[in-house]
Amino acid sequence: MKWFKRYAIGCLIWLILGGISDGYRRPGEDTRWGSIVIVAGFWPIVTAVIVGSSIGEVAHKINQAKLG
Repeated sequence: MKWFKRYAIGCLIWLILGGISDGYRRPGEDTRWGSIVIVAGFWPIVTAVIVGSSIGEVAHKINQAKLG
């Protein structure tokens, strides 16, 4: 499942970067609502996936060390 997790994280990060870059491409104009919604909606998901994945991998390694 590692490849799927990496793919999902990549897609979520791409969504955030796409929303951010949309705001920078239009200097002096109002940011489009779509960009605001994308960034506001997906940054918590990306953060949770990355932090949860990191914690899960550390816990798995600790568990493997105890058993092995």
